[in-house]
Amino acid sequence: MVSSKVSGGIGYISGVMKNIHSVTPSEFKPFYDDLDAADCIILVGEGRSQSALYIGMGQLDKWVRTMIDIDFPGRDLVDAAPVLEKKYDRVALLVNSGSGETSTPKIMVKQLSDYIEREKSNTFTIDAVVSNKKSSIGMIGEKEYGNVVELKGRDRSPKSTNGYLKHGIMNDVYELGSLLLFQKTKEALNEKKDYTAVFEKMDAESKILSKIVTKFVKSDNYKDIMDKLETRSRITMGGLGPARNVAKMTAIRLQHVKRALGDEAYLSGPFAPRPRAGDILFMISYSGETEPLLGWCKDQKESGGYVYSIVGNGSTLSRESDSFIIESTPTTFYERATFALSPLPLHLVKRLNQRGLKLPEYIMEWWQHSVTE
Repeated sequence: MVSSKVSGGIGYISGVMKNIHSVTPSEFKPFYDDLDAADCIILVGEGRSQSALYIGMGQLDKWVRTMIDIDFPGRDLVDAAPVLEKKYDRVALLVNSGSGETSTPKIMVKQLSDYIEREKSNTFTIDAVVSNKKSSIGMIGEKEYGNVVELKGRDRSPKSTNGYLKHGIMNDVYELGSLLLFQKTKEALNEKKDYTAVFEKMDAESKILSKIVTKFVKSDNYKDIMDKLETRSRITMGGLGPARNVAKMTAIRLQHVKRALGDEAYLSGPFAPRPRAGDILFMISYSGETEPLLGWCKDQKESGGYVYSIVGNGSTLSRESDSFIIESTPTTFYERATFALSPLPLHLVKRLNQRGLKLPEYIMEWWQHSVTE
């Protein structure tokens, strides 16, 4: 008989911490100084790297813009750069790209770089976090207006190009590391401290995160949701505002595993299915009092589904669902919730593997690398 006990599988957290502690202070200082001097910061990323950037830099006490903002002044940076230059004294394009080759960030870096060199502009800087400084985006660090921080975590590639195109690199080591780096950069900027505070904050937070992840994994709620996930069920990850990015990062990874079972994982919203008996809803909310989430919770329970949540305090949502409370400020809650949720797909793969269920090779390679990281 296969044990349903959840254990291990969070060794990659040590890899995350090792990578963030290996960031070079001399390399990070000019990167941080650019963000400190900027009146406006434009965030650029794709997939989970984008979510990590949005979560980490959310609640920053500066003008922060993304390309999808309704008031972004143009369809792209070709249109926007002249407008931004008139409105702000200093603008930083902040890029998060593990591979350094992701399409939208690479296009935007090229567009702004061309503008800076053509117009001889001193308004803009391009500041990027990548895992490879020799990548297309990483090479911008050789420009006078570019600063690049190298963060390890994307060293391994799938065995085939086809595997990469279909599935991507599912290891969380880079994404979680970049999230922590951006989170502590944001906090240091808000507190008007210098770049050394970021390293002090990352060191202190790494100890807290390890305890939170371990506590969640050992909780009865975690074991219960693992039991539900391996059944024929759909799961919807839900949240609003910053919590939606936390939900998105988890849903993307769970989708790969659940789809291999013939099930699905969804992100809450108009494309999520109506709840049915046996389905799972997992919500993230700092306050636990957000009205739409409470409505989703009610509908799910009335349909015979299961409701779980991660919240920041005792609240209506914590009482109405099987909940795990992360004690933190609103500023750190979303980062900590992301780390807490990160083992779910890994432990689901481990459980299914123990059951003897054959999973796609790319999922097994991702799992084996993660647990030995």
